Amino acid sequence: MAAQFSNSRYLNLQKEFRSSNRTLDFDHIYVIHLDYRTDRRDRLDEMASYLGLDLDYFSAISKHDGNVLRNYGSADMDLSQKACYLSHYVIYKQMIYKGYNSALILEDDVDFELNITAIMADIHHDLPPSWETLYIGSCFESMGEQVGKSSSVHRLYKSVAPMCMHAYAVSYSGAQKLIELLDPMVPRGTIDYSLSVVISEGKVSSYSVHPQPIVQWKSVDNPSDIPKSQSLSFNLLNSTLRFLGHNT
Repeated sequence: MAAQFSNSRYLNLQKEFRSSNRTLDFDHIYVIHLDYRTDRRDRLDEMASYLGLDLDYFSAISKHDGNVLRNYGSADMDLSQKACYLSHYVIYKQMIYKGYNSALILEDDVDFELNITAIMADIHHDLPPSWETLYIGSCFESMGEQVGKSSSVHRLYKSVAPMCMHAYAVSYSGAQKLIELLDPMVPRGTIDYSLSVVISEGKVSSYSVHPQPIVQWKSVDNPSDIPKSQSLSFNLLNSTLRFLGHNT
């Protein structure tokens, strides 16, 4: 009975916000997606339909695009890592070309809190106008100084040294900086490490949401497309995938 009440409460809460915002208060939502991973797209489409989100699937550069990738990255990065790096970098350039003031960038293996729209409305209230990157999902990060006075569960903090890039946003000025700072011809390492370094150096104004309201749902039967990546598992308070009947 309690579970039914909880599901009903979050369903009604989500309906309250779904008509007002389909991009979580950003100009655009990109999903970096390998075209052959139709299993992931099917799940994302189902969640987007329920949550009322508009997603733009960006065809990721593949590790099989050897002719392109051999010109980028370092010897320490394999083709999958180079492809991931370049996919994110190309989105920064596309943001500038299309004139988006901000964009949320997702990888295609994410799960959302059921009330993600309400959470992000609260986060945007505290987010300073000068922000350049915003980690809505991250890993291996300690909490920095809290920003704002929100008493909600999900709060905004100054970024410390965030890793993982399954759910983060970039502003227009942030994209301009990242194009210069993360030149794929001379990377410092993988894309998440390279971005974490420039944030730690104070070159990018970055904030993080803790606890993260968007997580990865990798499982034994859904491994990462990047062989060397560590399989991580994070819990949500109210998983959209579980609400829709999926095991994660």
